[in-house]
Amino acid sequence: MTRLLESFRVLDLTDHKGFFCGKILADLGADVIKVEKPGGDPARRIGPFYKNTPDPEKNLHWFAYNLNKRSITLDLESPDGKALFMRLAENSDFVLESYSAGYMDEIGLSYAVLSAENPRLIMTSITPFGQSGPYRDYQGSDLVCMAMGGLAYITGNAEESPVRISFPQSYLLASAEAAAATMIAHYHRELTGTGQHVDVSIQASVAGKLANALPTWEL
Repeated sequence: MTRLLESFRVLDLTDHKGFFCGKILADLGADVIKVEKPGGDPARRIGPFYKNTPDPEKNLHWFAYNLNKRSITLDLESPDGKALFMRLAENSDFVLESYSAGYMDEIGLSYAVLSAENPRLIMTSITPFGQSGPYRDYQGSDLVCMAMGGLAYITGNAEESPVRISFPQSYLLASAEAAAATMIAHYHRELTGTGQHVDVSIQASVAGKLANALPTWEL
């Protein structure tokens, strides 16, 4: 059986906030190229490691969320790195990124710039609070996004402090939302021939999971 995205290429610029999005697209058959900084992505140093031996090539966290991806290293802030990325983007179908809001504009690789060369390109951006709005420039860890999204409020006993879900769940929620939204944009592109910029807020992705909170007691 031919897989859904078998003929499509993805450039994955995400860090651990968006790894899972790229993995989902890779599992659907896309050729996902993980673009790492020179020296390797810092997430390669996040444990645990195979047989508890710290080694960026034996990182179980990396294996789990970057399975089925290829990898290259590029310095996007250098002229040569930027030029090479532009060449790759001209022949790609998706770009995934999770930099701070506005960073891609600052280095001259905004959606407007990339889509001018490749109108079919879909760019998906994953940030703590989205590309616009009053919180766009705020930093947000998993804990902050879980709290600001409201999930921490209903975690733990009511008479005690909120209890954190220890695993960075907000990043997985946002990555799943990003993958779904990217596929909706892909469907739109198949109908119209044009791409678009998909804006994913981690906080909003968390808030969207509270739909079952209100009827919990009744259920």
